[in-house]
Amino acid sequence: MRLLCACVFCLLLGCAKEAAKADAGVAREVSKGPRILRVDPTVLERLGLKVEAAGSQGPSHQIQVPGSLDFNVEKVARIGTVLEGRVTSVTGKVGDPVKKGQRMATVMAPAVAAAQADYLSARAQSTYTTDRVQREQLLAARDLTTAQELGLARSEKNKADAQLAAAEARLRALGVGVPVNEGGIAGAGTLVLTSPMDGVVVQRDVLLGQYLQPHDTAFVVADLSELWAMLEVFEAEMPYLRIGSEVQLTLDAAPGKTYPGKLAAIEPHLGKHSRSVRARVIVPNLDGALRPGFFVRGSIQIPELPGQVLVPSTAVQPLDDDDVVFVELERGKYEVRPIRVSRRTSEIAEIAAGLARGERVVVEGAFLLRGEVTRQ
Repeated sequence: MRLLCACVFCLLLGCAKEAAKADAGVAREVSKGPRILRVDPTVLERLGLKVEAAGSQGPSHQIQVPGSLDFNVEKVARIGTVLEGRVTSVTGKVGDPVKKGQRMATVMAPAVAAAQADYLSARAQSTYTTDRVQREQLLAARDLTTAQELGLARSEKNKADAQLAAAEARLRALGVGVPVNEGGIAGAGTLVLTSPMDGVVVQRDVLLGQYLQPHDTAFVVADLSELWAMLEVFEAEMPYLRIGSEVQLTLDAAPGKTYPGKLAAIEPHLGKHSRSVRARVIVPNLDGALRPGFFVRGSIQIPELPGQVLVPSTAVQPLDDDDVVFVELERGKYEVRPIRVSRRTSEIAEIAAGLARGERVVVEGAFLLRGEVTRQ
């Protein structure tokens, strides 16, 4: 009997040693209280765990979203003609810097010549009727004419003045200067296309000799000193967006550089297929290093909200039928804490119950600890 008990004892002792070897420095305390996971310091270094305090602000509490740079549409101008005509000269080229009022092209438009001729005719008629009124007034003072003749002269003058004003307004609407001499019209029928703003020529769709229509765009000029970063924010991330939130932008075209900005606007409609909304960030570009079309990545800082408990999504791990986090009690000692998640994105999880603000949780390497728990 003693021999049988000794054999059983040895067998149990051997099984315990084998189990200890399998743990490889990781053990879980078994009790009726919370599940505790202990990690040997040598194993802890190898796991590379990262721990942060739960809350609503932290290095990991950011939304990472993709996007691209675009023109600031408030600083873009399309240049074209209001009349059909043939291009007789072109001076603007893509990439050229231009100043406000600078000549870009000239167009020969017959309608401009007709409008200039109408103006000269109206001005001559106005001059004639003015002189006639003055003569009638002198004659009336000597009783050499009638009041009816004077009234008729004044009526014709008013009509001529109205026609002159209309002819001048038409020229100004066409962007054509008013003729200043009577002998002829300098550059008759010529319409000059000029830049309405300082900027850079980013598009040219006109050739020498081309026939332009009023709906055609000859040039596009843009001020590139300020661009827009249009970020694609998914539906689940929208509750965390706030106008004025800090945004850090990184670009593949500028490795190692970060461009700060603020969230300026959020478009009111959601994409039917992408299920995302576009958020606009204003990006200064005084050195001209950034270009529209560049791919960007934006990190949007989540604003501080009372009572909100956030952790990175990587901190929440599925275990059996629960979502759990690993709360650090001390270095190498972690509580396996069941929690309830109210909202989750690819970056952030909002905790509804089970975790208090300020408690330190594992935010990187939590899946390794989950693996240790499931193995045990």
